[in-house]
Amino acid sequence: MMESLSPPGLSRHTRRSLLVSLAGAALATKALAWKSENDAENVRRFMTPECEIKMSVEYFANAAADSFRFRDSLTNRAFCLSPNGEENRACQARFAGSLAIAHYHFRSRSHAQMPINLRERVLTIDHDGRMDPRPPFEKLTAIQRGTVSDIQAFGYNPDTPNQSDGKPLALWCLLRQDLFLNQQPEPFLIVHWKHTFDAITLLDVIPGDRTELANA
Repeated sequence: MMESLSPPGLSRHTRRSLLVSLAGAALATKALAWKSENDAENVRRFMTPECEIKMSVEYFANAAADSFRFRDSLTNRAFCLSPNGEENRACQARFAGSLAIAHYHFRSRSHAQMPINLRERVLTIDHDGRMDPRPPFEKLTAIQRGTVSDIQAFGYNPDTPNQSDGKPLALWCLLRQDLFLNQQPEPFLIVHWKHTFDAITLLDVIPGDRTELANA
């Protein structure tokens, strides 16, 4: 899901920032004009009674692209996104800011059934005072071939009128993302993120009650 932001006090400059949290299937970044910070890749492993989980994160700091395009590495399907999260409709013309892609890989344990859906619930727990608060949102996405990815971005369109004077004023927000498997009522992971125009940072990952840290 993508949610557009209109920070108070910045509207007179016609500046826009955006937040993306899009759960998708094994998304690759070949279509992006960005290079991930491989040295900063973050890998964690967890176990639930049903499956083993590997979480890895790619970071794209100070990113810039002529279009907000992605490619699904499983189907080789390319698509673009609008500032409101719509696929292949009114797509973002240009983007400047930061982006992170969290990849989740699942492997069943003891012949248990593989999870088929990943559900996310995102809550803004703190934010820059110049930004309007955003309501919580949820999204359910199918897990394909044991893999699902989540894209997050925070940035603006540098072609917006009156944007030629440089980057907008520094804005930030803190997010809590609860992740659920199938229809389970309790999250298997609780993830905290910090978003700024310069970088998206993974602050911590808290295992749920039925989740354990696994040895690397």
